[in-house]
Amino acid sequence: MPSVGVKIYSVFFKLLLRHRLQSLASAGGLDNAAFGVSCRPDEATAPPNPAFSAAADGVASKDLHIDPNSSLSVRIFLPTPPPPHAHPRRASDPTPTAPAAGAPYRGYLPHAVASPRAAASARRRLPIVVQFHGGGFVTGSNTAAANDAFCRRVAKLCDAIVVAVGYRLAPESRYPAAFEDGVKVLKWITKQANLAMMTKVRGGVDTFGASTVEPWIAAHGDPARCVLLGASCGANIADYVTRKVVEDGKPFDPVKIKSST
Repeated sequence: MPSVGVKIYSVFFKLLLRHRLQSLASAGGLDNAAFGVSCRPDEATAPPNPAFSAAADGVASKDLHIDPNSSLSVRIFLPTPPPPHAHPRRASDPTPTAPAAGAPYRGYLPHAVASPRAAASARRRLPIVVQFHGGGFVTGSNTAAANDAFCRRVAKLCDAIVVAVGYRLAPESRYPAAFEDGVKVLKWITKQANLAMMTKVRGGVDTFGASTVEPWIAAHGDPARCVLLGASCGANIADYVTRKVVEDGKPFDPVKIKSST
């Protein structure tokens, strides 16, 4: 076990290194490649579509850059609300309306197991699927056209929120950058879940914290039903992140991984 002095030195060294990197970046003296790349220039990509359009299979999507110190990003896919007749309702309930084709996201609630007037705790939230693309750690991206179509299909058929991870690629970012990015995304989802719960308590979060809440995850996601999905090298990342969450446990509450494949 390292001594207390070694641990303190390690912490100060990391803070100093981070300060130097940020200073170089602000001064323009650090190449962007030092922060990694998550997509190759020759990669065929698909733009995000924040509307429930027929061309996008009725699934809205948007991109978020979640780490200011690297190129780590995510693309979130939100399925369209179910049709009014998808679940039985009482005659006294107001008639729900689904978004028209091409309608932008306007903050709908996932369909309830009871009346739309039921408490928020009674409403069924959507599971969260965290997806890691393949490509041998050196190619591919979460915004690639093929990956975009795959995630839209998963979101639509599984009635789930899909978070496609744009982890840093090699050789610009060496091992274990991609694995660390996978853990960072789970920590980000954990943060969103905790901020969402804090906003329900008056004074539980300040203005800065409230401004960082991601509405699609906070309003519609169920962190207790999280699935990690990976293809090729992405499956390795999914397996590593699953083991990390199981080993660490409490820091990732309330996120619960139900499956990893």
